[in-house]
Amino acid sequence: MPTPPTTPTSAPASARPAPPDLWLRGKVALVTGGAGGIGLALARALAAHGASVHAADVSATNLAHATQQTAALPGPGSITFHELDISDRPGTEQWIADTHRAHGRIDILVNNAAYIQWADVQDTTVEDAGRTMRVGYDAMVHTVKAVLPLMHAAKTGHIVNVGSSAGKVFVKGPSAAYAAMKAAVEGYTRILQLELAGTPVHALLVRPGVVVGTDFFHRHVPSHRLPRLADFLPTTTPEQVANAVLNGLRHRRSQVDIPGYLPALYRAYALTPGLFAHLSGALGNARNDYGTPRPAPKPAGQPSRARRLLTAFGAQRAVANTMTRISPPLDRAIHTLTAGRATLFSAVLPTLMLQTTGRKTGQPRRSPLLYATESTGDLLVVASNFGQPHHPAWSTNLIADPRATVIRDGRTTTVTGHLLDGDDRDRAWQQLLAVWPPYTNYADRSGRHLRIFRLSPTTDNTPIPATAAPDSRPS
Repeated sequence: MPTPPTTPTSAPASARPAPPDLWLRGKVALVTGGAGGIGLALARALAAHGASVHAADVSATNLAHATQQTAALPGPGSITFHELDISDRPGTEQWIADTHRAHGRIDILVNNAAYIQWADVQDTTVEDAGRTMRVGYDAMVHTVKAVLPLMHAAKTGHIVNVGSSAGKVFVKGPSAAYAAMKAAVEGYTRILQLELAGTPVHALLVRPGVVVGTDFFHRHVPSHRLPRLADFLPTTTPEQVANAVLNGLRHRRSQVDIPGYLPALYRAYALTPGLFAHLSGALGNARNDYGTPRPAPKPAGQPSRARRLLTAFGAQRAVANTMTRISPPLDRAIHTLTAGRATLFSAVLPTLMLQTTGRKTGQPRRSPLLYATESTGDLLVVASNFGQPHHPAWSTNLIADPRATVIRDGRTTTVTGHLLDGDDRDRAWQQLLAVWPPYTNYADRSGRHLRIFRLSPTTDNTPIPATAAPDSRPS
């Protein structure tokens, strides 16, 4: 182990590197699929906190690279690599027994191994589908059965099973065998958690979204197998997944979803699975290269790549027509499930939920809208309706009753709507185009003079009425 550089005695304490948090010192961890991607990141993170890690992998090439990368680990932790086909039950049970015999304990088991072969059902061989289940599901069952008695006897232990968003949201793209395997991992882990309740053994389900910069997409799966929708959603890295898993272990959480938008996505999918399936098919295939590491952060003032892609895509007529049908209900579902903190694209574009009073029904009506912010703090919205020939109902409601409520980032503000015209409207139009350039396409296709409103916070904090004169006709 190389000697760390000497810290100058004159350096202030705040400038010295913090001592490692060795909360796993003396613990023993097993990691399957541990020589690359998430598995290697987990092995390194566990060792960095003091654990003795035994990582198994079937790839001799990955094992050689991983051994070289981890040759000089700082701190007391260690990683020992083992060449092992995790679907070989006798060999896997022997690996676990040998590790327990050498250390007298097994504190953490991470089931991360997977056989990755994405193809349509008609192109997937029975052998590939079966191997997907043997490596990803059967091997998990074997390892859990082998370590569980040891953990119960020691009255301590953590079992980490790596699932996937592909086992939770079913859209065209992932292979059916892979999605089925990850769904099986989730089901098995959920029941295991119920059985372990009240015992000292803890089970953690990990459900990553798209993880960039690993062999998963670099070698095994073409990025275009993902739906185009993936290009507009946040991704994560192996290191971020590993940090989230260690945080889940430390706090004995039941699940880790990363990136953080996933729980809202899962809830929205449960409400509208048909919309997700339609959206994933209508938008086509992903165009990003997920096999490369995440690009460097964009310079200040420049729109993100996701926003540029979304803008270019949103200008297309077919996309706008599709989004007219599916975006508002999906936005409302996500908005409700996140207590007003998120909508479908709120991570990329400034989005608010406008609640008006139905002109005919007197009932509250919610409409997800993009917005621009004026220097005064007032908000600007445009009644584009995705370029449809008729004005959206919310704009007619706002003209009839200018009182409204805006919900942004979980905060509610009472506002008054003002319909703009003349130079005021022209200035507002330019600000809105800076937020969403496809408004120009929408205006041309609609044949309308698009209504633009300024939403000004009001000093009257009386909320808009939930009911008024009843009317059965739509607002």
